Amino acid sequence: MAIESLLAAFEIWGILICSGIGIYYLVVKRINNKADALMCIMQFVMAALLTFDVATVLCDGVPGQNPHNVFEFSMFATVLLQFTMAALYIAYVKYLARGLKAAQVISIIAYFFCAISVLLFAISAKYTNWFYYIDEQNQYFRGEYYVFSLILSFGAYLFVIIEIILNARRLKAKQVVSLFIYVIFPFIMMVLQVIFKPDIGLVDIGMSISLIIIFIVINVRVSYMETELNRKVLQQNMVLLNQNKVIAEKKEEIENLQLNMVITQMQPHFVFNVLNIIYYLCAKDTKLAQTAIDRFSSYLRANIDSLVTDELAPFSKELEHVKNYLDLEKLRFDDELTIEYDIGPSDFHVPMLVVQPLAENAVKHGIAKCPNGGKLIIRTIEDYDNFYIYVIDNGVGFDPNKKHADDGRSHIGIENVRIRIEKRVNGKLELFSKKGKGTTAVITIPKLPGEKHGDRPDDEISDTDAGIVSE
Repeated sequence: MAIESLLAAFEIWGILICSGIGIYYLVVKRINNKADALMCIMQFVMAALLTFDVATVLCDGVPGQNPHNVFEFSMFATVLLQFTMAALYIAYVKYLARGLKAAQVISIIAYFFCAISVLLFAISAKYTNWFYYIDEQNQYFRGEYYVFSLILSFGAYLFVIIEIILNARRLKAKQVVSLFIYVIFPFIMMVLQVIFKPDIGLVDIGMSISLIIIFIVINVRVSYMETELNRKVLQQNMVLLNQNKVIAEKKEEIENLQLNMVITQMQPHFVFNVLNIIYYLCAKDTKLAQTAIDRFSSYLRANIDSLVTDELAPFSKELEHVKNYLDLEKLRFDDELTIEYDIGPSDFHVPMLVVQPLAENAVKHGIAKCPNGGKLIIRTIEDYDNFYIYVIDNGVGFDPNKKHADDGRSHIGIENVRIRIEKRVNGKLELFSKKGKGTTAVITIPKLPGEKHGDRPDDEISDTDAGIVSE
């Protein structure tokens, strides 16, 4: 009797723990899927099963009709809940693994087997003494076919094993091991039940222990997964922060590049020269002075706009800006500066302020240094893959083999143009020059897929326009 009391104490603890886990799922963890819902139900069913098992121990040998009724009901309820637990566990494995069709067929067969087993126990308890019986003194005795009842229980667990094996490839190794615990502990208890034959059912204790262990293993795994998820989220946040930092640095670099570009373009000497020209024109030719003011304001507006946005601009707009600048320079140099526009294709886009700096370099460092002035050509052509913008002068040129510092040109503005063309349109800027002959700057703008038409250019730049040699 001491052993039965000890086992009953184990079951009472099992009732408390399983009930607590069920409440934990309802109140704390919250139920997010069918597997969680089934685990919660199994914990409460296990608590009820242990409660009825304890009731059978308390009523065993107690005289009276009421204890006898409680004993009979508790025995039947215990058997019913044992097979119910097997069916629930099979469903739990199926939902945990999102089972295959073959596993779902086995599940249906297992449910049917459990139902038939419960029916056999019900018939036996009511009309026969095959598995167990309760005598007039309200004492429990095992029937002639008690071992067969254990075989039925083993059959239910066999279906559990098959279900786990069929779904094993959809589960992780730790999950498979934890699920087999539910088979291992009850099976061990079943063997001990046959060997030692205690009055209390050891299988129920084994089921409760295994269910508690599975809960612990699953929650440890979930906690590990949450920790790993938090770690990955933290790593991703760090990556995003670094990316944002790099983006911010690049943005600042582009803004500084734009500012340097505008500062480079708005040379003080050029502004002062234009203002002086307008000052003299106001006295000599007011209409021309008004035109000059209009050109100058448009020139300044385009430079300021480039600070606000770095969007691509139609080439026609860029060409208008170049014309405003060259018209102002024409007022200064008069006949010493000849300007020619040979515009072919114009329906494409370029970064803002990439042509005007090249034109300014041509005037300032090429034509202005020639005693008799010179000629500037702005030309556009295209082939199947690219648009080309040529800025050609027949000025003094420079030696491309010498260092940039020796030729007196404004390489800050040129480098700004080169970088912006590369970054914004994946294009390129090339400079060709020959000392005493002139300089040609070529901007290459790759075409978009819908723009690819036209033949390869067959016209070459003549030496009369500019002497061109590769750097």
